[in-house]
Amino acid sequence: MFNSTGPHYCPDCKPVINSKGIRIDVPLKLITNNYSGCGIDIAICDKCNQKFQISYKVDKIIKLAK
Repeated sequence: MFNSTGPHYCPDCKPVINSKGIRIDVPLKLITNNYSGCGIDIAICDKCNQKFQISYKVDKIIKLAK
């Protein structure tokens, strides 16, 4: 699901927008796909090193403890 619903960006980092208004910063990087078969992926931000849980059933990105 991660690749088909993305790109997903870090909700904590300030977005980088180009002159055309398109977001150009690095998206989250997938580290665990379909965690425990629950429709949840876990991704990390390369900029701030924060991990996030992406739930497709509730359409939410949740910050995980460092």
